[in-house]
Order: sequence, then structure tokens, then C-alpha cells
Amino acid sequence: MLDSIRRTSTTSDEFTGPAVDRTVELPSARISFMTSIAVGVLLILAIAGTPTSLGPWVLWVTRFGAALVGGLILLLYTRRRYGKVMRESRRQTTIWHLPDYQVNILQRSAGRSGGPLTPELAGVAQAKAFTFSVIYPADVRQRITERYEPSQRTLKQRVTIDAQLPGWIVRQLVTGERQDHATEAARGVGNEQGMTVGATRRSDAPAQPTVLFPVLIPRKGEMVDNLHVLAADESTLPVLSYRQYLQLVARVLRTLLTIAYGGSLNQQSQATVFQAEHDALRGVIRRARGNIKDDTGSQGIAMLGDEGARPLSNHAARGLAAKLVKKLTSHYAIVAAVPCPADGRLVITYERLITPTLELAPRPRWTRRGDSDQPARLGGTLKWFKARLRLLFGARPVDISVALDNAWTTQSYHLVLDGQEGVFVGSQESRNLIKYLMVHWDRIKRRRHETIQNWARQSQLGETLETPPPPYYRFRRRAGQRYAHFYTRFFPEPVENLVDGETVPKVRFRFYEVPPGSVFRAAVTAVASALLVWLIGFVTSRKPDPGTDVPAFLLVFPAIAAAWLGFEGQTRRLLEGTLASRLSLLTTVLTSIAASGLFMIYKSGLPYLHWSNPFDMRIVGIESLSWTVLVLVAVLNACFVTFAYLGRTSEFILLSGRMDTFGGVVEHGDD
Repeated sequence: MLDSIRRTSTTSDEFTGPAVDRTVELPSARISFMTSIAVGVLLILAIAGTPTSLGPWVLWVTRFGAALVGGLILLLYTRRRYGKVMRESRRQTTIWHLPDYQVNILQRSAGRSGGPLTPELAGVAQAKAFTFSVIYPADVRQRITERYEPSQRTLKQRVTIDAQLPGWIVRQLVTGERQDHATEAARGVGNEQGMTVGATRRSDAPAQPTVLFPVLIPRKGEMVDNLHVLAADESTLPVLSYRQYLQLVARVLRTLLTIAYGGSLNQQSQATVFQAEHDALRGVIRRARGNIKDDTGSQGIAMLGDEGARPLSNHAARGLAAKLVKKLTSHYAIVAAVPCPADGRLVITYERLITPTLELAPRPRWTRRGDSDQPARLGGTLKWFKARLRLLFGARPVDISVALDNAWTTQSYHLVLDGQEGVFVGSQESRNLIKYLMVHWDRIKRRRHETIQNWARQSQLGETLETPPPPYYRFRRRAGQRYAHFYTRFFPEPVENLVDGETVPKVRFRFYEVPPGSVFRAAVTAVASALLVWLIGFVTSRKPDPGTDVPAFLLVFPAIAAAWLGFEGQTRRLLEGTLASRLSLLTTVLTSIAASGLFMIYKSGLPYLHWSNPFDMRIVGIESLSWTVLVLVAVLNACFVTFAYLGRTSEFILLSGRMDTFGGVVEHGDD
């Protein structure tokens, strides 16, 4: 089958088509330059004003007018330069669907367009392996290990698939068994998974045949970036192009229909089958974004054999064809050509880059007074403000949610999220996970109970019913490590229109800095700033001119230290300072600069800010209200950031010091 796909892929690129995207015309360089000049002139006019000879009224009117006109110009330019770009970026790309004759070309690539359905029998085993891997991935994939490595803005995903092909497929691939469809049709036997019961005949087979294995089945419209598919020995595996993939689907569908009808059809049934195949392939090649609910093609395949012209010889093949078409109508498969060993054990790894979506807290809408939800809305507003503040200050603690899309496609699933040095797992949760598992487990038990009741009514109590084991999951316990590990077995497949069981849940991980981190640096500078501000405020409030300019220089040091310790960018860091440390450092900078300026005002004797505390109070030995405010701000800043540092350190010590009942390696902190 792979050779036939290669032969037919030498034709022109018939399965691609244009996609139109809206482009945004940005302001020209001339407009940008003129806008900058105009705004600059108006800004100078708003600051400088007019000559004093014209009077204060003209001065303030001119300033207000210049500021208003400059703001309007800047607003219009911003809407043109940035607002329009952001609005256009949210619009969907216009997709041009392929014309109908492309389906005819695809049908011809699967076999002759006229006469009986007689595809090459050499690809029957590959067709079964591909179909079984797409429809029943959990029966093929024994274990999946999914690992994420965060970088500056992207995630490197590495997924290792440990698969085991069914024995009946391996025998056909390795030993070269071919299915005799006429004999099977005469017997009228077959099952949904096997489709191999019947007479077989042997032919020469290669020493190590190739399996066309679907390593990744994303939704239509989802792009895959920088994909690399590797074998067990880390060698690169060839991946079918999209055109070759479509030809593969056409040949697989033709093979399944051939098996369903036993290899021969009369004229009336043949026309019906070709029409159903045409509708199915039209749905497969349809371009779309997201999930597609239209399953007309799969329904047409499922109704084959009901026309009465000729009964089907293998209903299981028809069912598999319908399921395959339904799956590939809303998804597309990335297929790799994998050498198949004699035992059918495959180890495949693929790597790709993922750009996570930045999800910020939405701003809640406030309603009338007295609403019972006002406290919740207040908390939502604080979250909204905190999220924007974190971006503004460049605080980047890792907080990532990973959807468990691969969990239900395997029997055993491992999810590992790596952090870089200097962080540890702070929290790990999945809000809807337990509800999702309980809903599906109740559904499985209910279906089993109904089946037992039906068997009891039909006097089939001697039959045995295999019930899948209940789902199981657990998190790797937090122990101060820099990676998170989630494990699950027998994860249920999502079911449409099932309440709380239709959407696959997500697992959320959050990482914190390992002490000391940026919070410790912020605490040191905050404490130093508080001590200096208090000391100089204590002296200056009693003697405005101490006879030296040393306090002014001393007050600048905390600001310099805060800027150097907290805001110096480091490349490829997982997190560049928490929000608490950034806010503390910013407060330290502003407090130190304000204290230095206040000292110079007192020393020069300017009549500003010489206020006394109310009721003649002395707060920490200071009588001046200005110095008291600065000292209190500095002290509160030092207390809050120190508390955050001590709390985070205590949490890390508690997590790291918990005894592991399973033994293993122990790290000693004593001498």
C-alpha cells in the first residue's frame, strides 16, 4: 500500500487550496513620523504653556487644549496602529473548500473507478492496522509518557508511545497472510476487531514490513509546529504528507468496503457503494476549524447493505469504515511509516513545540448594591488586576494547565511537566477530574447492569461479561522537586452529550521559586531601605540640616540595589521574579527616591512638607508627618515581603522534609 501511495503521489498537488486571510494596512512611516512630531510639540506646549504676560487664564486653557488635542491624536493613532491589528487578529481565516471533482481524483487513487471493487490485497493488513489504531487507540497503545519542558514562551512536548499491535495483524504483516474475501463472504463470518476469520493464503512477505501508524490525530484546523517523529533508536521516521495521507484513507476505506462485500458487487450495489464512498471522502477532505458535527459521510457508510440488492458478508468491516470516516471527518491523522518487528511491539516518539494560550482572569461585572455575589465579584476584580499587574512587571511564575487528550488513548498514561533549576512544585490540581471519572464509571456500571438484565430475559446467564476496571489516577507527591508527575490508568474516553463527561479535564500545575529566590533579595533591600529611611527621618525631623549630604547618597543605595537585584533580565529563565518580589522592589525604589528628595527639601529649607503628626504624636521617634508616612510604608513593605519569604521557605522545608514511606534516597541536612 505504501508503494502504491508513493506512485500516485507523483501527480500535481491536487489536494491543496488557497486560504484567504485578512491583512491589516498599518500606518505608513510618514504618518508615524508626523504623529510623533505633533504629539511631541503638543506635549511641550502642555508643559511649558504660554508667556506669563498673557495671563493665567490663557496659560491653563492652552495647556488643557494642548493636552486634549495630543491625547486625541495619540488615541486615534493607537486605535489605527494597535487596536485594528488586534481586532483583525481575532477574525477567523476564510477557508476555501475543495471542489467536488477532487473527491473523484481521490477515488481514482484508491482503485479503478469502474468495475468491481478490487484494491491491491497487499495493503489489507496495513489497512487493518491503520484503522484499528485510529478507532481503538487504547487497545493498541499500552503506555504513553508525555513530557513538557517549558522555555521562555513555548513548551517542548515529547510523547513516547509504547504500542502493541494485535496478534492477528502482526501475523498478516510478518508472515504475509492475505485475506481471501470470497471465502470469507461465503462463510459469512467476521468480527468487529478481527475481520480475519476465514481461509487465508500466504505470499512472500518482507523480513520487516512497514506499519502506517497514526502517531497524532489533532482536530482539523489545529497546526502542529516543528514536529519530529523518532523510532526506538532515536532515528527519524518518515511521515506521510497530507496528500499521501488522503490517498491512504481512500485506499483503507476501499479495502474495508471490499471486505464488507466480499470482493464483488453487482452493478446496482456498486453504484450505491461508490456514492457512499464519495460522500465519506468529501467529509474527510473538508477543511474546517475545530470539531465538525456533520457525520453524513459516516451515516452513508453505516447504511450500506440495507438497499436490498445484496446483503453484506462482513458487517464488522462496514462498522469500522463508518467509525473511521466519522473520526477523520473532524480530525486528521499524522501517519508515520514504522518498521514492524516480529513481536509487533512499537516504540514511537514525537516531539513538537506548543505555544500555550495566555488565559487571564476576566473582569466580573458589577451589579446593583446589596447583591449577594458582590464579595465574589470583588475577589474576581482583584484577580483580574493581579493578572495584568503580573504582566506589567514581568513576574512570570509558571502556571500551566495541560489537557488530558492522550490519557484515554492508552491503557497507562504518564504526564511529566519539567521545571528548570530554582523552582519547585507549588500546587497541582484538576477540578473536574473526579467528576469526569465518576460520571463515566457510573455509565459503565449502568450499561453492564442493563446488559445482564437483557441476558437474563434471553436465558443467557451462562455468558460472561467483561467489565473494564475502574479508572485510577494519582499525583506524584510534592516533595520540593522541580517536576510534576501525573499518572492514570484506564482513563475513559469522552462521550458526546454526556453531562460532565464530554470534555476531557485538564491538570493544572504551579511552580514556585526555591528559597532564597527573588523574594529574599526583595526582603533584604526592603529591610535595608526601612532602616535607612527611619534613621535619616529620625535625625532630620529633629535637625533639618545635619551638616552633611551623606544621607542623600545613602538613600539612593536601596533603589540601586532593588533595580539591580530584581529587574536585571536573565535569558531563558523559567520565572523572572514573583509578583510579590517585584512589587516590593518597586516600593523600595519609590520609597528611597522619595526619602532622598524629602531630605533635600528639609536641608535646603524649602517651605514644603513641613507638617507635624496629628495630636503631637511621635511615631517611632519621628515628629514629621512626611517622614512618618515614608517610614511606615517602608516598614510595611519590609514586613510583608519578609513574611512572604518566610512562608514560602517554611512550605519548601515542610514539603522537602516529609518522609517517604517507600524508602529510597535520603538527603541529609545535618553535619
